Amino acid sequence: MWALYKRHAYELRHSVPGLVDMLFWPAMDLLLWGLLTRYMVQSNVHIPQAFGFLIGGVLLWDFVFRSNLGIGVTFLDDTSWTQNILNLMVSPLRASEYIGAAAAWSATKVLVGWTCMVTFAWAVFHFTAIHMGLALPLFALALMTFGIAVGMFVIGVILRFGPGADVLAWGLAVILMPISTVFYPLAALPRWAQVLASGLPTSHIFEAMRTVIAGRPMPWNALYAAFALDALYLGLGLLFAQRMFRVLKRRGYITRYMT
Repeated sequence: MWALYKRHAYELRHSVPGLVDMLFWPAMDLLLWGLLTRYMVQSNVHIPQAFGFLIGGVLLWDFVFRSNLGIGVTFLDDTSWTQNILNLMVSPLRASEYIGAAAAWSATKVLVGWTCMVTFAWAVFHFTAIHMGLALPLFALALMTFGIAVGMFVIGVILRFGPGADVLAWGLAVILMPISTVFYPLAALPRWAQVLASGLPTSHIFEAMRTVIAGRPMPWNALYAAFALDALYLGLGLLFAQRMFRVLKRRGYITRYMT
């Protein structure tokens, strides 16, 4: 696991595109939503705590998106992009160990990139995430856990259906974003979407975030629900990815990644 972690760390140090992906695009998302909220404030749009809600949503959603993307890109880099999967299959690395190493590397990239985003938000928009208080690390942990779980599902789907499913590394988290209540309350969704959203830990976390930023007490029930759902999805994601690793070897799908 440590060897796999170092392999990706060494690669990133010498990869300009990798550094751009980790730092530049999150900063662009923050700049876009930051300027939009500044315009809303200047136009006297009556939305309580609009600036904090939207900037906080961008910062916290990055935990989900980058955790998922980090695992997906790590796997693609070891398979489709470098055709290195045969070396992985003949190594003593077990599926659970590979997933653990990919999750650890993804978490490292997320924390480094998020630190840069928070600094950028403070320097440009004078927004500090510290306003969330002790709730911030709990929010971050819950969202990163869900992002890792989504990344495991992505790995499993790519293993089962081959390189054609690579787009899910970027797309699956985006599909979940509209019902994750990142920028608006749960009540803004239609009834059927509210039912779906209640089954995602993200909706509970973002509802709790808005409550905390508005100066009200921390809704602990929402946090408990988020962590319970995280445990469920993390377990299902791990089982699914491990099963697809076995299917890859048993059915010979490894040839999809070889030329």
